[in-house]
Amino acid sequence: MSDQTPFRAFISYSHRDRSWGEWLHRRLESYRVPASIVGRDTAFGPIPAQLAPIFRDRDELATATDLSAEIDSALRNSMFLIVLCSPAAAGSRWVNEEIKSFKRLHGEGRVHALIVDGVPFSGDPATECFPEALRFRVGADGAMTTVPAEPIAADVRAEGDGKKYAVSKLVAGLTGARLDELVRREQQRRATRLRWIAAGVALLVLVLSALTFDALRQRNAARVAQTDAEFQRNEAQNLVEYMLTDLRDKLNAVGRLDVLESVGKRLAESYAKQDLSKLDADALGRRARVQLLLGEVDNTRGNLDSALTRYQEAAATTEEQLRRDPDNPQRIFDHAQSVYWVGYIAWQRGDSDAAKGYWTRYYDYAQRLVEIDPNNDEWQMEVNYANSNLGTLALDQGEASIAEEYFRKSLEVARYLSDKRPTDPGRIITQGQAFAWLADAFYFQAKLHDAESTRISEIAYYDRAAITNPNNADIIGAKLTALFSLAQIELSSNRLDEAHHYALEAATRANKLIALDPNNTEMADRAVFANAILGEVLFYLKNSVQAREALTRALRIANVLGKTNTSVVKWKAHNFAKAAISLARLDAAEHNLPAAMTLLDNVVLELGKIVKNNVADQIMIRRYCEALAERARLSPKFRDDWHEIIALLAPLQRRHGPDALALLAEAYEKDGLHSASFAIASKLNDAGFRHPQFLNLIKRFPALKQDQANASNARRP
Repeated sequence: MSDQTPFRAFISYSHRDRSWGEWLHRRLESYRVPASIVGRDTAFGPIPAQLAPIFRDRDELATATDLSAEIDSALRNSMFLIVLCSPAAAGSRWVNEEIKSFKRLHGEGRVHALIVDGVPFSGDPATECFPEALRFRVGADGAMTTVPAEPIAADVRAEGDGKKYAVSKLVAGLTGARLDELVRREQQRRATRLRWIAAGVALLVLVLSALTFDALRQRNAARVAQTDAEFQRNEAQNLVEYMLTDLRDKLNAVGRLDVLESVGKRLAESYAKQDLSKLDADALGRRARVQLLLGEVDNTRGNLDSALTRYQEAAATTEEQLRRDPDNPQRIFDHAQSVYWVGYIAWQRGDSDAAKGYWTRYYDYAQRLVEIDPNNDEWQMEVNYANSNLGTLALDQGEASIAEEYFRKSLEVARYLSDKRPTDPGRIITQGQAFAWLADAFYFQAKLHDAESTRISEIAYYDRAAITNPNNADIIGAKLTALFSLAQIELSSNRLDEAHHYALEAATRANKLIALDPNNTEMADRAVFANAILGEVLFYLKNSVQAREALTRALRIANVLGKTNTSVVKWKAHNFAKAAISLARLDAAEHNLPAAMTLLDNVVLELGKIVKNNVADQIMIRRYCEALAERARLSPKFRDDWHEIIALLAPLQRRHGPDALALLAEAYEKDGLHSASFAIASKLNDAGFRHPQFLNLIKRFPALKQDQANASNARRP
């Protein structure tokens, strides 16, 4: 290649990072720029259709006779410089010289960094990844200065941007294109690729299923040709393993439950003809995973009876494994998973006693695994899950203090595992969720100060984690949930300014993210809740204009998703109700009673159908009771709604948190049961529960008002 031929970019790297250099060179030279933006004028000229040629010095200089002259020529004829940053690069004299030479020739603005290892600006030679010439500006004479530079960096590692997003960042810098255009292009390509996978996978499944069935049959029937039988057995095992791993992941990615189910059923039919007592441990393990796969499909579709049957069959298989090899950790682990899923069905159905039995066994198996190998992180994680499961169950049963103890243990294990690998996104989320569960346990006990401080710790933890995982969607989403949950706690303490601060941050962040991906169910969930809570807080702050904007936005997001995704009907009803109840309250305050009643009637009708079909769904019942209460407050003709609230909430009073208990206390008072109302209101009052709606109730109890005044006076200096 002649000196006169310009390169789009020069890749500079240490020989220790050669594999990264080769990967990036291939990736950039094969990159196809979206046709829709090719030719657009930018500060770097028209956007090209492709980025080639890219100069990579170790390959391009293989036949050079004058290394220094060839390097200098390539640098002069390169539009951009890409530095692969690592501790090896930071310690390389030649990488540093290439950066200095490029900056002298082209200035600072066209240097891009791609982090492959190490820590930027750490100051420690063992971890620092930015070469000196990248950290500081270079003078016109090529000499280093003491003026700090601000390198434009992408991070190829999983805990950073990841390969795809990092490449998109680089391409944006090399072309002048907008990053969002390139990201959308990658998403579109991925969607197209997945559609092709979905189109071809059904045929592949038929072929593989036939081969698997034939191989399994021959394995058990063929004794006459031992060599052939061994081959067929290995082929069968490999095919089954492929179906349960790679193929399953591909089908999940494209949402093909039907094909996934057909794979599982064909495998199950094959195993059904086998004698369990003659199968080896690995074959038994695969059989159990087939049953769990089919159970997962049934559970996703809401077929709990069928899912339970599958899970029980898996449990029978793993129990046989464990009987044969009772001290094998893997067999203990496998059976623990089966036992958990059987208990999960019981929990879904509201059978707390059965769920507790299975999940206690799961806990015992997890403890046994840790006793065998305390240093195995996977076994420690099982203990974390087991504590979290039992804590969740205790919370459902109204044993919030017991739940608190389980969640404390879960947090202890999660913190231990996270400290070992502090940048691991999975462990970050595990510890964050342990904080969240503990905060919920505090809240259900009306320990509002403890709930508040735990949520604040959770948010601070996510903020620290975001330094090394700035684009991790799970961490971003978990922080949003923590923010609006904290806003709810502050609202329950009547600290409206603090509630507004956290709710506004949550809603602002969620709205930006949902605008980028409006069909993201989880993000829409958070966006609806964040806006609904923000609207409620603004209502109590008497900012009706902004309250209506937030509540209307929440309803719009819920409605859009409900129309485009029929699988979230129940979710949409629950989240729609949260915003609709507050909007009805606002309409009533502005003397638009017909609009308020229309909203509430619709919510009561929709939630009533769901509650009728699932009397064990306490979350939905509480939201339904909120709608009934708001309707009864606005019109005396709905006085009977108070009776229904009592009928729904009173039998399981121990299971409710302060919000539902406040509703029950109000219903008792409206129904003339003053002593029952006073008993609940007094406990909530003593705990510091001060939700604005609850304050309206305790005005009717002079003794509580006096107690509140006395408590306030006692706090004065």
